Amino acid sequence: MSLDNAIYALSNVNALMGSTLGMVEARNNGASPGEALMGFGLSVMNGAARNAVSHEIQRHTGSYLGYAVNNIAGYGNPVSDYAGTIGTIGAAMVSSPFGIFGCSPYMTSTIYGCGPFGGGFFGYSPGFGPFGSGFGFPSFFGPCGFYC
Repeated sequence: MSLDNAIYALSNVNALMGSTLGMVEARNNGASPGEALMGFGLSVMNGAARNAVSHEIQRHTGSYLGYAVNNIAGYGNPVSDYAGTIGTIGAAMVSSPFGIFGCSPYMTSTIYGCGPFGGGFFGYSPGFGPFGSGFGFPSFFGPCGFYC
């Protein structure tokens, strides 16, 4: 087992244990069993998604920043889920310039290039008005956007 796979597995175990603790704390604070169970499920899914993104960041860029953000943010309550999600998105953008400029496998951007609805903000791509027709928008640094 590689280091990345070990960290990925342990991070998922950490998400499961943190979510379980969050469910127990919610029950102790008076939440109904249904509310506590729903919070548990949402926290587990959030943690699994964050860990999957962190795994992809490491696989594509070699950076462990996503895992570090998840470790710092924690798991199991709405505050840590929010902070971890925002931090993981930031880690994806910081780890690779292509995450900011729209050409990475896990992020898109219509401001800087190659987004789902066109090339970006300034320049030419198939767009509306004088730039053409359809849903495209002009590109920031030329027809395909920066680095595209």
